[in-house]
Amino acid sequence: MEWIALAVLVIIVIAFISVKVAGKAKQLPYESIHTLFTPAERSFYGVLNLAVKDRLIVFGKVRVADVIKTRKGLNNSDRQTAHNKIDRKHFDFVLCRPDDLSIVCAVELDDSSHNSKKRIARDKFLDAACASANLTLHHFPAKRSYNTKDIASVIFPEEQTVATSTLPPEKTEESSPTLELGDCPKCSAKLVKRVAKKGENIGSEFLACSTFPKCRYTT
Repeated sequence: MEWIALAVLVIIVIAFISVKVAGKAKQLPYESIHTLFTPAERSFYGVLNLAVKDRLIVFGKVRVADVIKTRKGLNNSDRQTAHNKIDRKHFDFVLCRPDDLSIVCAVELDDSSHNSKKRIARDKFLDAACASANLTLHHFPAKRSYNTKDIASVIFPEEQTVATSTLPPEKTEESSPTLELGDCPKCSAKLVKRVAKKGENIGSEFLACSTFPKCRYTT
């Protein structure tokens, strides 16, 4: 009976070893990256949040295919080809409205890696794809420091337009009022003071008829 017990024990040991070996064989070859952003992306993420404040929510590492999609009406082959071109790409950041999470724009942080030919071609395609989808895509160069006001002016261009429109119009040489100095002796129109822009008297003031070139009186 002892040999039977020994045989059973051997079988149990072999079965246990087989299970351990099989478990190791099925283990998948992955490990955690631990951080979502590179140091440069993390730095810009903080600045971007300050620039948009509570007006927008910033999401990072968003798949392009989760933001834009192929249009209806394509055949299966063309649809799959178009989808494959965006399927493995992502935006660095996507900005959404806080009330309904509707997408406002996407943002790319361009570091030195964007100078390679492959990356330039990728960026060119992504710009064209976003333009086709009517999605605004902003590019910001990676820097050691950023100005939040400059970033906000790009994200919210309509505010810049409103601010500019409220400023008084700048006076130009053409729109500046001319000085009236009596009447023209030839046509009775007003005389105005002008400055010579060429010739031997360049920079000198003179009086001329305000109807020039209809009347060429000068003095």
